[in-house]
Amino acid sequence: APQIALVGPTPQNLLSDQLGVFLKRDELVNGYPSYTKAGDDGAMLWHAGECWTVGVAADLGQARGVVSLVDGCLRPEASTVTWRVLDGAAFVNAPELRCLAGDAL
Repeated sequence: APQIALVGPTPQNLLSDQLGVFLKRDELVNGYPSYTKAGDDGAMLWHAGECWTVGVAADLGQARGVVSLVDGCLRPEASTVTWRVLDGAAFVNAPELRCLAGDAL
């Protein structure tokens, strides 16, 4: 999909500013699609290690970020696994967070 959206409530509204619409880039990162957040070139979504990750552009391609999805699927919107958000030093589950694409947007 040319764009995807990460939407839904997170525990205590953690990192809700990191969510929104992400636009697909031409470049693959680690062999997977990568995305830039609409309206914020400093925030990106990519796959590294075993996770899809939302983080800062400077960390692109690395397995570190603030929102993550432990899934090796080729498209984040295809996953049925629970997204997680960083709460201080540890990730917590955000079961209502969804990644949407196409007609669902």
